[in-house]
Amino acid sequence: MSPISSSTPLWIAARLLTKEHAREFFKCWTKVAKGFETEEIHDLRVASRRLRECLALFEPCFGGKGTLCAQKMVKRVTGILGNLRNTDEAILFFSQLPTDEREQSEPELQEFLDRLETERGAARMQLEDELKALKPGPLQRRLRWQLEAPRLFGNSATDPFQELSRFADGAIQARALPLSELLPQAQDEANAAGQHKLRIAVKRMRYRLEILEPLFGSAFPELQRTLKRYQELLGKLHDLDVFAGMVLERMAEGAGQQNLLRTITARRSRLYHSFTALMESSPLDAIGAQARSVL
Repeated sequence: MSPISSSTPLWIAARLLTKEHAREFFKCWTKVAKGFETEEIHDLRVASRRLRECLALFEPCFGGKGTLCAQKMVKRVTGILGNLRNTDEAILFFSQLPTDEREQSEPELQEFLDRLETERGAARMQLEDELKALKPGPLQRRLRWQLEAPRLFGNSATDPFQELSRFADGAIQARALPLSELLPQAQDEANAAGQHKLRIAVKRMRYRLEILEPLFGSAFPELQRTLKRYQELLGKLHDLDVFAGMVLERMAEGAGQQNLLRTITARRSRLYHSFTALMESSPLDAIGAQARSVL
């Protein structure tokens, strides 16, 4: 890939960066198709989300139904990978509970884990079938066609000849606004839905900054580190909410179920306090301004 700087014309940067992330996405897809290993499935899911963000970011340069179609095709891959990930994380969490947190839930917990293992096997088979049926060729051709036909003239959505840094300023602000709007809801510990929405907004901001990494120089590692920390904490909060739902749905009512729910609640409370501490030390609503200041 040719070097990209703040003065690179937008349409050139859009093509180069989208090609780079599409290449990584298909590389991960090829690896998964060979062995369906857990880590490679995770890498493909992340690559699919980053490519979707890339397509959304540079949509004004290409536009039309073709870009929307490509986004939907990549999103389908993300969705196929989702169920297996949740089951994998649940098995890891419950199987690693220390003795003092699980002893009051035996043998119900073991039966629950056995059920999750069965579900994982079924989810894995479904993933393999669906991903094999979803050939990468049509999406590769769609992306190639889009990248070869940028809207250079008569483009009412954006100026394709503007410097990348100028475009990036508005693009970062567009992702920073939801962070500020969603933060008040997420600061209510009981508002799991608000925290889930904020998690999604944080991921989108992180992927957007990662795509635009060449613009940030030495400031990038700290920006990325802060967003990753927020994403991890909010992701773990969401996981615990999902795990609680699994316990309620898959385990019979009784002392074992209630003990696990108390364990999840206690862990969630500790995580939430870590989240509030991070907000004090590294305010989330300031990250957009920080990123824009170094363009």
